[in-house]
Amino acid sequence: MKPLKLTMTAFGPYKDKEIIDFTQLHEHGIFVVSGSTGAGKTTIFDAITFALYDAGSGEDRDKSLFLRSDFADSTVDTEVELEFEVRGRMYRIWRKFGHDGERAKREFYDITGGQMTPAVEKFQVKLVQAKVEELIGLTQSQFNQIVMLPQGEFQKLLTSESKHKEEIFRKIFKTERFTKMVELLRDKKKQAEKLYEQAQMEQEHTIQEIKTRLPERESALFAAIQQDAINMYQIKQGLLEEQGFYEQQSTELLQQYNQANKLATTLNLQFSEQKLINERIERYRQRQTELLHLQQQKNEMATQEQRLQLAQKANQIEPLERELSKLKAQLQAETAAVEKANLEAEQAKQQLIKATNAYETVQKDESLLDKYTKNITQLEQLIPVYETIDIQRNQVEQLKAQQLKAQTLYENLQIELVELKQQQQLQQQVVTELEQAIAQYESIFEAHATAARNVELVKESAKLRMNVERLKADTLSKQQQATDADQALQAVEQQIRSNQAAFLAASLQHGDSCPVCGSTEHPAIHNRELLHVDDKQLEQLRQQANTARQSFYQVQSKLEIEQQLFAEKHSQLQQQQLQLEALTQYEEQLQRLAAQLADLRGRQQRLTTERTQQEQLNEKREVIQGRLEKGQTYVQEVQTQLAQEKGKLEQSELSLLPQFTMVTDVQAALSNERQQHQILKNELKRAFDTLQQAQLQQNSSEVNQLHAVNHLSVKQQEHEYAQQVFTTALQKEGFSLESYQQALLTEQVQLQIRQLLEAYRQQLHTLTVQIAEDQEQLEGKQLADLTELQQQITTLNNEQDERYATMKQAESYATQCQTTLQKLEQSAHHLESYQVKLQQMEHVYDLVRGQNEAKISFERFAQIGYLEKVTHAANERLRILSNGQYFLKSTGRKEGNAQSGLSIDVYDSNTGQTRDVKTLSGGEKFNASLSLALGMADVIQSVQGSVHIDTMFIDEGFGTLDEEALRRAIDILIDLQQTGRLIGIISHVAELKAAMPAILHVKKLKEGHSTTEIIVK
Repeated sequence: MKPLKLTMTAFGPYKDKEIIDFTQLHEHGIFVVSGSTGAGKTTIFDAITFALYDAGSGEDRDKSLFLRSDFADSTVDTEVELEFEVRGRMYRIWRKFGHDGERAKREFYDITGGQMTPAVEKFQVKLVQAKVEELIGLTQSQFNQIVMLPQGEFQKLLTSESKHKEEIFRKIFKTERFTKMVELLRDKKKQAEKLYEQAQMEQEHTIQEIKTRLPERESALFAAIQQDAINMYQIKQGLLEEQGFYEQQSTELLQQYNQANKLATTLNLQFSEQKLINERIERYRQRQTELLHLQQQKNEMATQEQRLQLAQKANQIEPLERELSKLKAQLQAETAAVEKANLEAEQAKQQLIKATNAYETVQKDESLLDKYTKNITQLEQLIPVYETIDIQRNQVEQLKAQQLKAQTLYENLQIELVELKQQQQLQQQVVTELEQAIAQYESIFEAHATAARNVELVKESAKLRMNVERLKADTLSKQQQATDADQALQAVEQQIRSNQAAFLAASLQHGDSCPVCGSTEHPAIHNRELLHVDDKQLEQLRQQANTARQSFYQVQSKLEIEQQLFAEKHSQLQQQQLQLEALTQYEEQLQRLAAQLADLRGRQQRLTTERTQQEQLNEKREVIQGRLEKGQTYVQEVQTQLAQEKGKLEQSELSLLPQFTMVTDVQAALSNERQQHQILKNELKRAFDTLQQAQLQQNSSEVNQLHAVNHLSVKQQEHEYAQQVFTTALQKEGFSLESYQQALLTEQVQLQIRQLLEAYRQQLHTLTVQIAEDQEQLEGKQLADLTELQQQITTLNNEQDERYATMKQAESYATQCQTTLQKLEQSAHHLESYQVKLQQMEHVYDLVRGQNEAKISFERFAQIGYLEKVTHAANERLRILSNGQYFLKSTGRKEGNAQSGLSIDVYDSNTGQTRDVKTLSGGEKFNASLSLALGMADVIQSVQGSVHIDTMFIDEGFGTLDEEALRRAIDILIDLQQTGRLIGIISHVAELKAAMPAILHVKKLKEGHSTTEIIVK
């Protein structure tokens, strides 16, 4: 990712829209971001990170709310827009976070051929975030660790504990998948434990169920269960014995049950036959009683039959009576309708008279409508005239206010210009004096830099000479130690070979083949004495010899490096015509030049400040002069325009009517005339509508009255005819009105009487036939007492039930023994398989999570591999930055009780010792951290092939370096920039700014907010 243009609005200290065009750097890929403290240098990095990842560049700057400008107006939204390039393609991303209740927004476009197309389907947070990470190949955490190196935060990877490095590597190299694997194994182990415990519980539960499902008795099974230690073999044998016992008991009970069952069948047959005879005798006697009762109801049934016949005749006349009643009700209703129609006709007549009088009264004022219409037309024509005059009056008043304001501003600018000219004269005197004072700065600076390089070169040469002498002596000592260790090892190995030869010689016989050379002749057989050699001693001597040789090689390698470095430094001393013995003189000269240079730097800084103030005064003077010229022209224009508008207003006011002064007066009069016109118009319409309604109502009431009288006459005739027909029907059937009404029965009652008569006749016939049949069949048979036989059957049945229940219970116990035995065998098989699986899972889980001999988890093991790659890549830069003194090493140093493996130590080639990186000085720690960050970038690009880190921003840290270290750091960054990367550095170091080809200057204005400027040298 390489930024092309950054636009910030109301962001941090940038009040208005601020645009940083990185393309102005041209071919300069490295630049310095300079400016006073708090001006907003780091905010530029925050804006880039916010545009890409919706967060700031550091832990303390990742809240969007803190990035809003305090200087911006509340109506201005905080926005950031970034145009950037990834692998030759251009993109534009824009973000706005809401404030005062507004929602955040975002846009993301792909720019191809000058045309912008959305880079995602929808501008949703997750889709935009995923697309950014896909294009750049880095998450926000990786971006802040590799591309954005905020103040102090990029040293965390160097000095943090292993557990903190683990979190950093987990985010950067995405090793959380190994943690998920540990969690998965833990879940599987818990699952295996659960299954094993369930199998144990199942086995114990099965054993305990024996007590509840089998009756306890003195047997081998219950004796085994009562023991403290359960013996599964004894329990299984006991179950087999119990099963045989209950199977034998079940067989014996079955034989007894079958014998008793035959006797019960015979008794039940005798009981059933006699019981059937007793029931038929009882039923015969009951039927005789029922027949006698029916014969007594004969007269009552005759009465009911006569009642039914009269009801049938009366029901034939009932429709005539219903028709008569219906016509009588209709006659009464028509009579009431005639009365109502007469009343409504009288009311309509009175209403018509009233409406006619009202309409005639209102009609007298109809002539006023024309008068109101004429007045409305005249007033509507006056309104535009009065509106134009009011506008002219407002314009005249506004021009008067503008004239006064412009005149006051012009006079104030004249006073301010005089004061500014005086300030410029004084400022020019100060600048001239300072320029004369620092005329020698360049020569003194070059002399100081030369002297500093000479002193450093002499010091380094002297130090290297001492190291060479020390390493020579150390090499001779280590070489002697290695020689002695090799000789001791060779002596022991020679004794071992001698022992082996003696052992072979002891078994040789003349004529046999030698196992070494194959010869059958043995002229000289080994006969030296055997000496015992301890294997442990031999291994110890080998380790001592290897250690001594490695130590010798290491010291010899250091000596060669130091000799080569000393030769290079000595050559540089000869070229510079420097002497090691003159170091004190060179240091005194350097101190003198440093004092002069410090004084000149102070004057130079003051000159820069004074020149800045001078430029500000010049710019302010130009602005005021321009404003004066514009102000004078503006005052004249306002005066001319005011005179013109006054003349127009005076001419227009001549056309005003005396009764109206303002347009509001005309509008009020117009509104009143329109209101009066509408009121009169509404009254005329209302009176006319009321008159028409009254006329319609009168006509309708007259028609209704005529129809009601005609209907009443028709109903009277129909009622008289129906009365005559009903009276004739009563006389024909021999009914009086009273006997007719008594004979009437409902259809339901008639149905009930018919059903009653039919049931009576059917029951009488049935009983007569059944009694005749019973007399023939029961002849010679008597009732018998069945109580004693019933008791015998009941007793026998109870005994059978008890015997059957006991038999089934014995069968159930036998089945239960068999089922329990099968369950125990199955649970034992499960228990064994689950135990094996649990042991396997526990072993794998402990191994992966770090509970092993090395005390290293699988994730930590993978991270160690990444760290070794990072430190190897970092040492390529650190070797140059430290002049070959320091090398980073990934060690397994233990940190308390925590896992080890991610510790970083530093090897000092000057002392030959390895120590903690925390012991480095501030400048050395910065060099190591910078090297580690650059190494991390190299490793990420190699591990993730789709990631191309084209940009790097570094925030501070160079102030802790001396001049030589700073020069090396600059050389490293320049070499890195030559690979095509864009490198931005925030720094206050003057030498760094002087060495950079471009500067992004952040200027803090006196109002508090800031602006930016790109300066290309």
